[in-house]
Parts: sequence; structure tokens; C-alpha cells
Amino acid sequence: MQFSLIIRTRPQDTVRWQQALRFAETATQMGHSIRQCFFQSEGVLAATHPEAHEDWCRVAESTGAEMLLCSQAAEAYEITANDPFVIGGLGALIEAGVRADRVISFV
Repeated sequence: MQFSLIIRTRPQDTVRWQQALRFAETATQMGHSIRQCFFQSEGVLAATHPEAHEDWCRVAESTGAEMLLCSQAAEAYEITANDPFVIGGLGALIEAGVRADRVISFV
């Protein structure tokens, strides 16, 4: 099964943040694939939070998933993308949702 993830929670919300990470890692271990992780709202702070950046780099490497920062949220927080993150709009989120079997949101 192919998943697309939406992460809206900020890195400091440890419980929700860990749920998103565990889901991505467990799904991959069970033979599923992660197409995309779309960071929206406070989720874009993953690009600037050292531990979160490291965690999602690991997920990107192990899954090959695209790591997108919502363009509007990134602009609001004045964040520029650093590898593996790229800036993307809602069109990319919609496209990933159409191609995935399931879209899971972590808020």
C-alpha cells in the first residue's frame, strides 16, 4: 500500500511527532511505501529543528519519499528548504493524494 503523509504538528509536540515518525518507519518495515511527506502549518518547522530535520532525513533516505514544505507556511515562517526538503504547493499534495492508496494526517 502507498501512503502520503501530512504533518501539521510542530516538532516540539513530541507525542504527535513521534507518532508520525513511527508510522512512516513501521509502514516501510511492513512492506508499504511512503510516497510523500507534506509538512504544513507548524509542521514546516521540521526543516529548522535539528532533531526533527535529522529524523525526517532518515525517513527520506529509508523510504525514498518526497519531503515537501508547504510554500505558504514556509513563507510565513521565513523558512528556506534544505535537502531533503523542497518547497511545494497544494497541487503537489493533491497529486500525491491521488496517487497514494491512503492519505494520513498528523495534526
